[in-house]
Amino acid sequence: MEYIAACDTDIGITKKNNQDSVCLKIAQTANGRAALMLVCDGMGGLSRGELASAEVVRSFAEWFDNEFPFELPDWDWQTAAHNAISRLRRLNAMLIDYGARHEIQLGTTATGLIAVNSDFMTFHVGDTRIYKISDKLSQITDDHTFVNRAVKMGQMTPEEARTDPRRNALVQCIGVTGDIAPEIRLGTLEDNAAYMVCSDGFRHVLTEKELFDGLSAENTATKADMQKSIRQLIETVKKREERDNITVAMLRVIP
Repeated sequence: MEYIAACDTDIGITKKNNQDSVCLKIAQTANGRAALMLVCDGMGGLSRGELASAEVVRSFAEWFDNEFPFELPDWDWQTAAHNAISRLRRLNAMLIDYGARHEIQLGTTATGLIAVNSDFMTFHVGDTRIYKISDKLSQITDDHTFVNRAVKMGQMTPEEARTDPRRNALVQCIGVTGDIAPEIRLGTLEDNAAYMVCSDGFRHVLTEKELFDGLSAENTATKADMQKSIRQLIETVKKREERDNITVAMLRVIP
């Protein structure tokens, strides 16, 4: 089994800072292949979103480099899930404390995937998304937004949610919400399927068909192809005048 992966980020056409942060790491270990893929979208309406997103990425990247190799020989997904939740809650408390001490408010989404050989775990807070691309496009994560919660409770239709002015309002994110409940999912990587993490700036103005076609197996068969296809979609997003930062990371499993 092999992994091929690529990522890209763009400040976009209107922002002064790129408040998105991305991490993509692949490792060949004595216990097989492993990967970490993480996208954090700093809150644009808050004063230091880029600091919050970068801090979450730095924490997980350092874990993957320095702690993960020692955990891998006795790897257990339930323990991994517990540890990911604990790390996100510690980061949440740390950023809230930092904001209080400096009289600012800073926050970020945090959505990632950890793969070990043929198995994976996702961890998720916010509205950054993970998709699986196989014979169709499937959204793996669940948006932690006001409108998505209202739809699930029967208080709003999906059509109403798409145009509601509160559609970007988060019900939880790192650094703002006092108590977070990270969403954890476990699964098995499918041969030749791709797994894509993206900030909302990447997907807002693209249709599901455009995502599926642009990132299909034919267009992302190699790392170079994957990088090219991601950049082409980012340029399309910019031409359509998306106002947010744009970030995407992608991993494909080759049997």
